Amino acid sequence: MRRSLVWLLSLAVIIVLLVSGALYWMKRPTQLTSNRKDPVVNAKWDYEFGRPVQNGEMTYADYRARQMKIGAKEGLSPEAVGDGMDTWHWWVGVDNPGFWQDVAALTSSAHNFTNLRLDLLRILELVPRNQRFKTLGLINDPDAVAATKPDQFGLNIDRMKDGSLSWNPDVFGFSSGVIGLQLFKNEKFDPAKWDAKKYLAGTEPYMEPPYKVGMACIFCHISFDPQHPPKDPEEPTWANLTSSMGNNYLREGMAFGLAQKDDSMVYHYLDTQEPGTSETSRFPYDFINNPTNINSILRLRDRLKVAHVENITPAQADLIRSMYKHVGLKDDNFTGALGGTPEHPTLKVPHILTDGADSMGVLMASVRVYVNEGMQHQSWYDSLPIDIFNLRRSVLNGFTPKEFDLIGKERKDPNSPWMQTELRMPNMATFLMSYDSFPLKDAEGGKAFLSEDQILLTEGKRVFADNCASCHSSKSPNPMPTDPAAAKKAWRELVASPDFLKDNYLSDDARHSALELGTNIQRASGTNAMAGWTWGQMSSQTYKDERAPIVEFTDIDPKTGAKRPLYNPLTGKYDIHFKGHAAFYRTPTLVSVWATAPFFHNNSLGKFTNDPSVKGRIEAFDDAAEKLLWPEKRLGVKSIKVASQKTSLPAIFAGMKPSLKEDFNDMDLKILEFPAGTPVNLLMSFNPKYLPDVLGAYVKGVLAGEPRQKFSSLVDRRREAGIEAVKTKLLELNTCPDFIEDRGHYYGANLSDKEKRALIAYMKWM
Repeated sequence: MRRSLVWLLSLAVIIVLLVSGALYWMKRPTQLTSNRKDPVVNAKWDYEFGRPVQNGEMTYADYRARQMKIGAKEGLSPEAVGDGMDTWHWWVGVDNPGFWQDVAALTSSAHNFTNLRLDLLRILELVPRNQRFKTLGLINDPDAVAATKPDQFGLNIDRMKDGSLSWNPDVFGFSSGVIGLQLFKNEKFDPAKWDAKKYLAGTEPYMEPPYKVGMACIFCHISFDPQHPPKDPEEPTWANLTSSMGNNYLREGMAFGLAQKDDSMVYHYLDTQEPGTSETSRFPYDFINNPTNINSILRLRDRLKVAHVENITPAQADLIRSMYKHVGLKDDNFTGALGGTPEHPTLKVPHILTDGADSMGVLMASVRVYVNEGMQHQSWYDSLPIDIFNLRRSVLNGFTPKEFDLIGKERKDPNSPWMQTELRMPNMATFLMSYDSFPLKDAEGGKAFLSEDQILLTEGKRVFADNCASCHSSKSPNPMPTDPAAAKKAWRELVASPDFLKDNYLSDDARHSALELGTNIQRASGTNAMAGWTWGQMSSQTYKDERAPIVEFTDIDPKTGAKRPLYNPLTGKYDIHFKGHAAFYRTPTLVSVWATAPFFHNNSLGKFTNDPSVKGRIEAFDDAAEKLLWPEKRLGVKSIKVASQKTSLPAIFAGMKPSLKEDFNDMDLKILEFPAGTPVNLLMSFNPKYLPDVLGAYVKGVLAGEPRQKFSSLVDRRREAGIEAVKTKLLELNTCPDFIEDRGHYYGANLSDKEKRALIAYMKWM
């Protein structure tokens, strides 16, 4: 019976997307370049183009040229911007198409009992182009058109417009029609075994398709230009797109749950994932359901001005030094300056990920993104606590992770995907430097949503200075007065200055305690960057030391400000006393905040409009801002992710029963049905090594003190008692029992309504 929950978890966690960590390289006017030779990763083959590009149509080449000109005005090398842009948009880390093929084969095999079919090619085929944004938040490539007839393989994949291809397809593949998913020839394809109808129906054993699909960073980071949104979101032009905002409409969960029935907990796990978030810790697993928002990548130069010094180990210093030498960076470069002594080295870095775990510099963070997308997958399978291709090994190892051995193994081959990708990062970073912000005043019709009332805005600036600026500004008074009254005056003068918002990252980029913030701790509690876990070599010693203390996590009463235990969805009381490693969040930027609602790391604060128009973004912003400053308007307990109907686990218990020490052979999967309203994270924040304890709880719940041999005769009429016992045990063993999604960050809640309105009006100018 152990196998059922193992597979429930393991097949859920393989829904992998790229980390929403931003890649930050900035210095004016320095050009970051490196010498490299691009490998041929895609043998030439016949590609069927669609209709020709028509006169006046903007192509990616035009979009690229426009950004190169913007970069040149910023003192950046236009050639580096263009090359980096190609990497950001089309590079798949050499081998991540192989990972997605592995996953597709696994989830179409006889061992898949979840109904998940994690096959990117089937998504491209089964979701029509004119429905991709509406249903899944996917953004169509303007350089592609819907197929008018099946291709030579019987598939109706979008076709690139004839004349739109401006890059080397041997390196980057062909556009699939969805930006960020690239098509490559599948060397394993056997025409004699191919049947398109059977493949798409999913009723036959897995057959290798003619195409492999790779994933590039832009898949999550492409979005509609908030200043120039498309009239039809299903058919944007390149003039309607931006590569730096992050797709806050992507429904990642359901993009991979197309075939999932709604009577399974896996469906509800996917369905309740907030739009615009990515569960980047599915690989590697930390047994916490903790999707996080896809960051905007704006005003990067100013972010580095508030970089923080982190302690690292001598081995990590040697690693960073080797990486810098490989790509041609100096040890004191602005993306992560090495310092300290040989015995106690340091690195001055920005905190890139939501929890600040990426604390080893920009170069390290950049390449690691590609690993999260599937690069080097054959290596990191071994580092995962759940090896989806060898569950027996995972069981024998007690679901224990290992570090992805970057120092001792992964960088040893000079031609490895890691090393090839590492060389591409400087130019990609130069490209990302070319973005500043998207002011509402410059948006189409944006001025209608801005207040010109100078009295109101002056008040908003004062409120921001008194309550927000100490965290949400990369500028600060210099020198900073030590007297509190003088410091307040200095902040007010700074915020009121005409150039306060210019070149301001609007964040201190520092890690702050989740206890202080009061926000949901799921993301901050992730263990993947801790020592011994998958990314352990890629996080600083300072980060690990800050996370080491064990603390009790509490909720904050928004009315009184008093601390209280976490909310218990089983009792309806605040009675969960949960202790875990200290947890932190870095301060998010407020640059162009009008365009990035809903708020919080999990996009849980504010309604999701699915409307990329200026009006739609402002509607989302106004709702989120009100709920931020008037906590009584939040969902609170209603923000807990729950199953909307009765659900069950996948039917694969029998295979694992013999491996359990306890005898559960008299248990039938059908008895494990959970009622509507069951919190999703009771199951999805659970380490499967404790499965025997959960099954034992079910038995005890059914027996209620009766002898074990009576279980079979009692189970039919005492199933509900058994389920309640299971839920109680799942809560007791929960990896992170923090269920209210939109709690915390009550700063400003005690302001007057007038002050709150003034603050909101000022924020729209950011």
